[in-house]
Amino acid sequence: MSEDVDPQPTQSNGPTPEVTAAVEATVAILGPAGSLARELTHYESRPQQLAMAAAVAEALTAGGHAVVEAPTGVGKSFAYLVPAIQNALASGKKIVISTGTIALQEQLMGKDIPLLQRVFPTLKAVLVKGRQNYVSLRRLGLASDGQQALFDTRDDTQALREVSQWAKDTTIGDLADLGYDPSPAVWRQVQSDRNNCLGRKCPRHSECFFYAARKSMEDAHILVVNHHLYFSDLSLRDEHAGILPAHDTVIFDEAHTLEDVATDHLGTSLSEAQIRFFLDGLWNAKGKGLLANPGYDSAQVIVDYARQANQTLWKDVALLGIDRNEETLRLTSPDQVANPLSPALDALARALDALLARADDENSTAELKAQITRATVIAGALRAVLEVATPPDGVPHVHYVHVPRGRGGASLSMSPLSVASLLNDRLFSKMRTVVLTSATLAADDSERFLFLRRRLGLDGGLAKRLDSPFDYRTQAKLMLNQTPLDPNSERYESALAVWLTEYLADPERGKVGGSFILFTSYRQLQRVHDLVRPSLDRTNRFVLRHGDGMGRAQMLELFKRVGDAVLFGTSSFWEGVDVPGDALKHVIITKLPFEVPNHPVVEARHHEIQRRGGNPFMERTVPEAIIKLKQGFGRLIRTKLDTGTVAILDHRILTKAYGRYFLRALPPCAIEMTSLV
Repeated sequence: MSEDVDPQPTQSNGPTPEVTAAVEATVAILGPAGSLARELTHYESRPQQLAMAAAVAEALTAGGHAVVEAPTGVGKSFAYLVPAIQNALASGKKIVISTGTIALQEQLMGKDIPLLQRVFPTLKAVLVKGRQNYVSLRRLGLASDGQQALFDTRDDTQALREVSQWAKDTTIGDLADLGYDPSPAVWRQVQSDRNNCLGRKCPRHSECFFYAARKSMEDAHILVVNHHLYFSDLSLRDEHAGILPAHDTVIFDEAHTLEDVATDHLGTSLSEAQIRFFLDGLWNAKGKGLLANPGYDSAQVIVDYARQANQTLWKDVALLGIDRNEETLRLTSPDQVANPLSPALDALARALDALLARADDENSTAELKAQITRATVIAGALRAVLEVATPPDGVPHVHYVHVPRGRGGASLSMSPLSVASLLNDRLFSKMRTVVLTSATLAADDSERFLFLRRRLGLDGGLAKRLDSPFDYRTQAKLMLNQTPLDPNSERYESALAVWLTEYLADPERGKVGGSFILFTSYRQLQRVHDLVRPSLDRTNRFVLRHGDGMGRAQMLELFKRVGDAVLFGTSSFWEGVDVPGDALKHVIITKLPFEVPNHPVVEARHHEIQRRGGNPFMERTVPEAIIKLKQGFGRLIRTKLDTGTVAILDHRILTKAYGRYFLRALPPCAIEMTSLV
């Protein structure tokens, strides 16, 4: 984890009068005698929260970026919301707040911001959603009129009637208000879509739910989004097709996930199901679809031709996976997979363009234009992935195929080798202020955040790493396994199952309160669960297993309600999960969370580090795993009243030289040794 070659963050030369005034204004709200203390009976002013608020206020006032690691309990949402609100109200500029999880969005919009509106009564804040979440009244009317041609099942026509009835009653017109996800085939025909939007020419423009939401955005001071929407918007800004209004300040909470989200959205991915869905929407085997019209016969033939080409392409992709005996493999040359589909889609675009020339109304024109754009975009994206060519921006990409052996269809993708230069060019150099915050940003014990900076392309700016308000020495115990069993072996799984059975039955420890058992692979979770489950059933212990078909939110609600449940979870339960109190007393980490080493993007990034003479394991794998481990550890202590045990049963934390970096990154707490055999 050598970090001595990287630049230091910019150092401040002392606060200006404007910065001093901004910091004092935040203290007037968050301080022990501030406005919130007068509003809330049990308000607790925290020095760490004030320190973070001061750093955010300085960045917003003076300009420049900031990185702040704020452990659980600091109250980071108020620490950035208060200075952000003050700055937005004073400047008249919008500030975007982006979160990594729906749970945090709900907390901000349902709890934190409404409370702060008691202090700032003129504050307007909106939750921004992607356009595809809104129903288009014009398209809904067209779908209802043409449902016989569009839909081939009674379920779909019934779903359309239900959406139509809801659209008459709703005031906001988005999926969350509908309360369930309708049939994808139905929603595709009625959702708002920038490719076929008529704008002010639309006869339903004055009633449009999307434009009403956009008007709310224009009127708001604070815009709350999620990371996926923000980076989707960022990727479209060069085409002037983004959804977010102009802004020069963004605050990323849960910023530890930014590299992964940016990698997804600044790349390209296409699946067999996605393309089949597109073609079936035009014309399917049952004679339904947008082109189900005698006058469209010529285009129907081309759709069938494209469908055959699609089937051929994905058969070849599947064979490539079988030949290599791998689910995910890298493409390195343009002759690995033939591409019959792009020429077929080009022909389809020409056929649709010929129909467009004969279109006699705005609705038909808009729909045909949208499908021409889709066909052209898919054809171009396929060429970009399969020809393994460097994109116009010159950023090297990793091209790969994914052929899952279980559920799910195959996909083709290209992801940037590094997002650092892209984010530097498109985000950090364009924004006046970007604030990055999370409970886990640093991979070591310094305040330089060099691992984060290298990955995201951030130079300079303020940097602050806050200490925890919790007393981990008295609140938490760290249990470490000293038995040197290979954590990838069947012997380890058997020993782990025996240990868990005994620990969870111990009336002095594991039987009291709830337990999270965290895994890094679903395969190992299944095997250990199946070994431990019979003993838990015999003692009437309530057990939840990730992957049983229940959603994460429902699982958590049950877990909290039961009070002493045992939950077997994989990656999504390592972070973004808040279970305070005795409902969670034990967090058991079965394996150090190293990233999958054979994924093409990971392999390519490791190779790039090696090419420049570095050690990929110490420079990337270990720091990445440390941040993930800190997230898992952080599930246990959520308030000053919480107590419990974190058990790390991967012996490598004690026996490998790199283990000391993991231990040093965790809060200081009492340590107990254990053995699996």
